[in-house]
Parts: sequence; structure tokens; C-alpha cells
Amino acid sequence: MTVNTLLTVRGLSLEVARTGHRVVKDVSFDIAAGEIFGIVGESGSGKTLATRALISLLPPAIAVTGGSIIYKGQDVMSLPVKDLRRLRGAEIGVVFQEPMTSLNPSMTIGRQLEEGLILHTKLSPEERREKILDMLRRVGIRDPEGALTAYPHEFSGGMRQRIMLASVMLLKPTLLIADEPTTALDAVIQRDVMELMVELTRAEGTAVLLISHDLPMVARYTSRIVVMEKGTIVEQGRTEDLLDAPQHPYTKKLLSSLPFRGEPRSIDTSKAPMVSARDIVVDYAGRKSLLKKAKPKRA
Repeated sequence: MTVNTLLTVRGLSLEVARTGHRVVKDVSFDIAAGEIFGIVGESGSGKTLATRALISLLPPAIAVTGGSIIYKGQDVMSLPVKDLRRLRGAEIGVVFQEPMTSLNPSMTIGRQLEEGLILHTKLSPEERREKILDMLRRVGIRDPEGALTAYPHEFSGGMRQRIMLASVMLLKPTLLIADEPTTALDAVIQRDVMELMVELTRAEGTAVLLISHDLPMVARYTSRIVVMEKGTIVEQGRTEDLLDAPQHPYTKKLLSSLPFRGEPRSIDTSKAPMVSARDIVVDYAGRKSLLKKAKPKRA
């Protein structure tokens, strides 16, 4: 552990309370202030459970059976509920894989973004509104004013993930846990969302714990990683070193599973294309109102 260490996890172990089956075994790692740190593994490797334990958001059936979690010198597992609530959001933010499950479908975006500011700050309603509008602009929402009164289902998956990122970064957390934040998005949107996340967190000095099975993404954005298999860390180190020269058979297997592009195929451009599309625009009808005409939303 160094002077700028933000989070220290030592010997973390979790098990299914009813059966005693261990799902995370003796996991240890450190995260430095401001760094982007990755946890890599297949589905079921224990990476998500291990990170949920950091903020005491484990499912009821899972129990912590050993280890320690130290955040800024505080033992997270011994904190009272009141302090844990302050820690979540104000200090540690979380972006999950599917934003639709994190956003309340019955509440407007404006109300949902305002909740954290009401809970963790003393800003006036006017100050909260301006702060929210500014953050929505920063994450690339085209019509921030309109977004305040819109509902989650009115946005695409990529826009919803931007809104979730805005919600988390409004409070300027010291650590952002990003659990498969782009898995549900297409490749182009994935890159946009990740670039936005990196831009915002670097601007605020926020460290990122990136949980993913996407090795190219981890290689691009993280400085250090741990590789998990069946609840255990099998390898860890600098991202570049570990991916260039993996030592553990499981890491080698993960790398070998990546698609190999091979030689590019030549394309006959003399023939007419099978499909051609130009300048396509999709508008969604806005919500009906008795007082004013519904404003369409452009996807």
C-alpha cells in the first residue's frame, strides 16, 4: 500500500450463506487515487460479487466470511448504515451494466438526478437545476431542458447510460465502480460511452474500478488489472505486461478466445451495393399534452 492508495482489499472471501459454498476466495488488490483499475473474468468468475462487497450491496444470500476493505483509511465493513449511505454516491459511485434496471421508470430524469444532490448537498433548487443541466450537456444529451421532464424509456440504451453516468458524476465521487458499463450497447456506442467516462473521471480526479470480460476494452483503458477465475485471482499486474506475456493458463485461454482477423478480404467495388442508405432520420413522437403539442424526439 502506497501513500496515494485509495482502496485496499485484503483476503476478501464470500460464500452462499445457506450452503457454505465459497464464491469469492481470498481476493486482495489495491486501487490508487485517480487510476483506472480493471477486474477481468468470464461470467460467474466472482468479479461482480467481489466489487458489490466493497459498498455492502451483496444479495441477501451472500455473506462475507473473511477479509477487510479499507477505503481512505476507513474499515468499510464496520461502518454503520448511516455512514455507508453517505459513502455510496457521495464517495463511491456505481454504473451498472443495464441502465434501465437502475433508473426508475416512473420518475422523470430530472427528479432522479436531483435525488443525490438533495441527499448529499445543501444546494438550492435553482443551483441543483443548473448543476444537472450542465452535467447533461457534458455527457452529450442534446436537449437537457427537455430531458428533465422525460422518462427513461424515451431514451436509447446509449443515452440512458450517459444519464446514469451524469447521475453518478454529479456528486464528484472519488471512486467510480463501472460494472460491465457498455456490454448492452453496440460497438460504436460502447466506445463513445467509455471515452466519455474516462474524460469525466480524469477531469474530476476520480479513480475507476472497471469490471469487464472485454479484454480489448480493458487493454485500452486500464493501467493495472487482476484476472479472476472461479472466485479467485489467478494473475495480476500492469495491464500491458500481463496481456503481452500472460503466465496463468486461464489468462492465456481468455486471450486465445479473442477473434483473429487474419488477412483482410478484398471487396469488389465494381458491382452495385446490395443495400444503400443515406441521411436516415428517426423521430419518436413526444408525450401527448392537453396544453401543448407534443415535441418529437430524434434518436
